[in-house]
Amino acid sequence: MAKTAFFTHEAFLKHKMGDMNPESPARLEKINELMFASGADDYIEKHTAVRVSLSDMLSAHDPDYIQYLSRMSPQEGVTVINEDTAMNPYTWEAAQFAAGAACAAVDGVMEGRFQRAFCAVRPPGHHAYRDHSGGFCFLNNIAIAALHALGVYHLKRVAVVDFDVHHGDGTSDILGGREDVLILDGFQNALYPYAHLHHCPSNAIYSAFEEGTEGEALRKTMDEVWFPALTDYQPQLILVSAGFDAHREEDQAQLLMIEKDYAFLGRRLVNVMETLPDCKGVVACLEGGYSMSSLSRSSVSFVRQLAS
Repeated sequence: MAKTAFFTHEAFLKHKMGDMNPESPARLEKINELMFASGADDYIEKHTAVRVSLSDMLSAHDPDYIQYLSRMSPQEGVTVINEDTAMNPYTWEAAQFAAGAACAAVDGVMEGRFQRAFCAVRPPGHHAYRDHSGGFCFLNNIAIAALHALGVYHLKRVAVVDFDVHHGDGTSDILGGREDVLILDGFQNALYPYAHLHHCPSNAIYSAFEEGTEGEALRKTMDEVWFPALTDYQPQLILVSAGFDAHREEDQAQLLMIEKDYAFLGRRLVNVMETLPDCKGVVACLEGGYSMSSLSRSSVSFVRQLAS
């Protein structure tokens, strides 16, 4: 099995949004525990995330918004940013390391040090818009990574694959309409952030699944829609918003995926990467997943297939 880079940082365990918020440090703790217990650690190279540069943040986000996040970072306690997103004294640092992990993973792939990477980060990113936060997200890790790849390495085509149960509205806001980015986004229809009400950008393919959809539909979408789209587009880099909250054990959504569906996605992403002559690799960043047991099982299944 090929080694897969695994990026994380201790700052991710310090960010907390309150005792009742499901986006908690326990998410990463459970992933790390199962990575070790299952032997998946044998197939990864651990890397410590670095802080994202200001220039990379500004490539995706408005200056006023970056200043706002810095200003709102509390000295103690929790500051509520909106109804589901809050900051404690470590949040702003964690967000910068999360985006930095994504950029460092891109650097490693582009410099030929590895072909595949998984960033076990929090806070997640795909609901962060150019000018505001939401859905537990502050900086859009994947959008920042995409713009880093395009700007620093002068790539012509980058693909973003998002299989979180929620539509990546922030990613579409930042990257929508660009000819140098292809967005493939699968999500539950009529679920936050209510993507069925949103305009689909010209460079995006939205795959909406109805309540009760099982994994076969997701696998079929990968084989019949996403794989051909990637083959036609010929991306030089594949970035993945890897949310595991479409699992049947999740209580925030109503899709019925299981671990083997996420393993399938990991395997297929490697397959398509290997068929694309100019594709340098695959970089995935953790997004959602809030049932601790299914999150850890699904993410470990995905990472093992990245390393296959």
